[in-house]
Amino acid sequence: MSKVFIGVGHGGSDPGAVGNGMRESDVNLEMALAMKAELERHGVTVGISRTRDEDDRLAEEIRECNAFAPDLAVEVHNNSGGGDGFECYINGHDRIARQLAERIEEEVKQIGQNSRGVKVSTRLGWVNRVKAPAVLCEGFFLDSQDSAAADTAAKRGRFGQAYARGVLAQLGVQTQQTAQSPEREKVRKRFSLDESTMGFLDTYRFAQALYQRLAETK
Repeated sequence: MSKVFIGVGHGGSDPGAVGNGMRESDVNLEMALAMKAELERHGVTVGISRTRDEDDRLAEEIRECNAFAPDLAVEVHNNSGGGDGFECYINGHDRIARQLAERIEEEVKQIGQNSRGVKVSTRLGWVNRVKAPAVLCEGFFLDSQDSAAADTAAKRGRFGQAYARGVLAQLGVQTQQTAQSPEREKVRKRFSLDESTMGFLDTYRFAQALYQRLAETK
């Protein structure tokens, strides 16, 4: 069974980038959890550096990742500085990491986000000290108009799902569509939810049980 480790940038006393009412540490976590759920839905064993807001030092993330011994490793970040678009960093020496970065990039472009490209870094600890093929994703800029790409939970979930699809493509796992149950359709109509929001809810591990409960609620 394939193993993937997700690093969740910042957290606790370190919020990371801040802009347009969002903290990077919170946004990173939302994307990472959506990614984790989608990978697990496809049978991938997933390790993750944190599942709530807490101090999450990079050195500890790297130690946890190497101890987990994953097949692939993805660090989730978002950007600041007034720019625009997604970008993905690799160390430049790992062919598999470059393939993974390019596959994630393609999935991100499919959800409507432009890309600044795959870039090489000799400084970033994650891509240079993790032993597995590793990439670091910067999804969007919090402090510019680019924030509109991820200004709702549903949009942030779509980023996480896109990252997961890129990972699945690298692993050679075919993406499975979520079953469109009657309860799901009833919930969508009852609460007037669009498909992007439903897609985010679909990543929840117990989505069908949630749909059934909401459908039965008076």
